[in-house]
Amino acid sequence: MKIAAHLNWIYSRPQVIHTLTHLSFHQNLNRFREPDKQQKAMLKAMISDETTYMALAVHTNKIVGYAIVLPPEKDERWRKLSYLRMLGVIEVAPDYRGHKIGQTLLHNLFKHEELENIIVVSLEYCWHWDLSMTNGDPFLYMHMLKHVLQSSGFEEYETNEPDIACYDVNFLMAKVGSRITKEQLNTFKNLAKLY
Repeated sequence: MKIAAHLNWIYSRPQVIHTLTHLSFHQNLNRFREPDKQQKAMLKAMISDETTYMALAVHTNKIVGYAIVLPPEKDERWRKLSYLRMLGVIEVAPDYRGHKIGQTLLHNLFKHEELENIIVVSLEYCWHWDLSMTNGDPFLYMHMLKHVLQSSGFEEYETNEPDIACYDVNFLMAKVGSRITKEQLNTFKNLAKLY
C-alpha cells in the first residue's frame, strides 16, 4: 500500500494552525522532545510569528510528519540577515518513513511564494538523527538526508559554524529563493564563514 497516497497534506497557515489545535502528533514524533510538547512549541511558533511556515502530513487524524521554517534564534549569527530563515525541523514518524513523505513535506513547504525572497538554511547535526534507520551508520544517514534536501533545491555551503565543524557528518545546506540577489547570496556566504 502506498501510504503517501492516503495522507492529507496541509501547508496553508490557517489550516496548519487549525490542525495543530485539533489533532495530535503521532506518539513517535519524539526526536526533539515529547510529542505533545513539540506540538505546543510548533503551534506557538506558528501563532507568534508570521514569518514561520509549516507543512504537515496527516493520516487517520494523526499528524505523522512535519517540517517548519522559522526565524533564527536571537543569539545565532544568521539573525544578522533579514532575508534568512532556518529549516527548524523535518520529522516523519518511523512507521511512515521510506515513502518520500519528507520530500513531499519540503515540496509543500516551499509552495509559499514568500520564500522566494528568503534563503532557508538547514544546519544538520548528527545528534538529532535517528541512526536506527541506517543501522547506526551516520555517513549513510548524511547522504540520505542530503538527497532529501537536494530534492527541494537545497545546496551545500561551506561554513565554520562550530557545531558543524565538530563532526565530519554535520553539514549546512541552504535553499536560495529565486528573488535573492547575487549581493544577498554573497553576504550569506561570507556570514557562513565569518567566525
